[in-house]
Amino acid sequence: MRKKDKVTISVVAIILIAIIGMWGLDFSSEYLTVTEVTQNVTAYIDQPVYITGNVKQGTLNIGAEETGFILTDGNADLEVLYRGDRPDGLGDGEKVSVRGILVSENKVEANFLVMGCPSKYGV
Repeated sequence: MRKKDKVTISVVAIILIAIIGMWGLDFSSEYLTVTEVTQNVTAYIDQPVYITGNVKQGTLNIGAEETGFILTDGNADLEVLYRGDRPDGLGDGEKVSVRGILVSENKVEANFLVMGCPSKYGV
């Protein structure tokens, strides 16, 4: 086999590996950080929001009908009030993603809560 053919095959193989490796990545994520929402709160108030962050230590409050906590990204905080089935493993410091309505400058009423990265679950 000629050297030129080997180079061509190698380049094609590298491109195929890169495409396959990126196949499951979600580049169209709608999820925002807490900081992104709080820095432009007027654009999001009374609107559906998709936010990812961590449950701030010591803020998780699990009630019979609802769950409340502070969602943080280390730079900004938002209060979250969630009504629905709590995911297993929900706890202080855990990474979560929420969907809901930003009802005030610092509060989200969430109707969807998932642990970790939302793209992991295909949502």
